[in-house]
Amino acid sequence: MRLSQLILLLVAGLVWAQTLEDILTAESATLSTLNAWLTSEQLVLSILSNAQGVTLLAPSNNALNQLYNSSLLTQLTVDPNFLTAFLSYHVLSGEFFVSNFLNTQAATVPTFLNQRAYSNVTGGQKIQARSNNGTITFISGNGAQSNVEAYDLNYTSGTLHVIDTVLTIPGSLTDTLVADGLTAALGALRRAGIESVLNLASDVTVFVPTNGAFSAVGSLVDAMTVEQLTAVLDYHVVQGKVLYSQLIAGGTALTAQGATVNFRVMNGSLFVNSARVVAADILVANGVVHVLDGVLNPDNTTATPNPTASSQEPAFNGATTTVAGVPFTSEIVTATSTSVATSPGPTFTPQAALPSSGWECARWLDEVDELMLSHTLEIPHN
Repeated sequence: MRLSQLILLLVAGLVWAQTLEDILTAESATLSTLNAWLTSEQLVLSILSNAQGVTLLAPSNNALNQLYNSSLLTQLTVDPNFLTAFLSYHVLSGEFFVSNFLNTQAATVPTFLNQRAYSNVTGGQKIQARSNNGTITFISGNGAQSNVEAYDLNYTSGTLHVIDTVLTIPGSLTDTLVADGLTAALGALRRAGIESVLNLASDVTVFVPTNGAFSAVGSLVDAMTVEQLTAVLDYHVVQGKVLYSQLIAGGTALTAQGATVNFRVMNGSLFVNSARVVAADILVANGVVHVLDGVLNPDNTTATPNPTASSQEPAFNGATTTVAGVPFTSEIVTATSTSVATSPGPTFTPQAALPSSGWECARWLDEVDELMLSHTLEIPHN
């Protein structure tokens, strides 16, 4: 072997032998704030440094400095367990380099956030990774977008990517529906008395019709009994499976109501029965939400879409809109407008799954929970 090749190999080995602390110090121009947080919290730094085969999404100085005027800082200050959740959600279960995400329209990646108070998704709460013209973006709760600024900063236990915005832990189904203006669906859940049950369930996929979709069948759904309404709403829930959009390009799924829904990708749009998905992969604490432009009918499971039409016929025969306005919104004390964008809808292409991690994160999370018990967080200030 030539001397020059040997030197290159030795240098590469030294670079790979860097610890997390080495990386944070070397990148102080970008990561000094995160370094200060972790230095003041040696327990957390030690756990992160010893976790093997992980990817740390490290918020930049600018990203963390934005927290000082946000409600998130209040949560970090008053809730001693929120620090664990916050940092856990920034650690991916597996070693993912930027090359793993390039040319990927959408990929779902598990994180270390597995604390029941903040997440009820088996295997850890997820984030979405997307690639667009060479830019890698991570989508977290409330649709927050974090772009990768620097990447593949490798250290002994894994790799680190610098992101320009902190990740947002997904909120409850109720909070998400309110934030996205899906008040008819939330009102329907409250009238049926199943809102709390659904919020507490684990691993759910919820298909949520827009306010406009409920209005289109208002004459029927508003007059339903609680039992009838519950059956319709249960037909919008898949229990025990978190079905992200890249997992449902085709096939069927059994709903909580007992009947199946059919998935189709036609003309670049994803349909559930005859309803078009107009907003996909909205992360919630216990699963995922897909927003539909129609209300699903458990008595019309064979409804099929017209992919060339801008809107679909209601799955309920004889249904009309109501003069009183959007159904069920009287149950909600908030605005009833729909803020979810419905046009144009997302374009779907089946995606290959990312390589899964062989590293078991449950033990790491148990250790974090035990060690962080009664631990009080002190946030360093500028």
